[in-house]
Amino acid sequence: MTIAPPWLTQAPQPPAQPQPQPCRRASGGKRRAAAVAAANRPKPNWHGFVEPEPWDNDGGERREPVLDYDCNPPRIVRRVGWRNCMGCGRPFFSEDVVALRLCDGPNPCRH
Repeated sequence: MTIAPPWLTQAPQPPAQPQPQPCRRASGGKRRAAAVAAANRPKPNWHGFVEPEPWDNDGGERREPVLDYDCNPPRIVRRVGWRNCMGCGRPFFSEDVVALRLCDGPNPCRH
């Protein structure tokens, strides 16, 4: 008589069951964080854009994006900041630093 190896004599074990994971909603997971972030972001204007408030003249160093929240993810429409007028050379706050290069101050270069 031959002796059988131990792996052959043992009864097969049922496969291990995966442990249940806790529900994300019950523990304040991803959906709740997204709702809080959506409530805290700036509110768009009637065009759907979020435009930053004008700031003090910094010599054209800072450029801020104008975001369109009608797209998902929000896209950058244009950038705002300070520029020097091409006509008179005075600094002015430009609503579009790429396209708008003439001031509209007391003696406007732009009509």
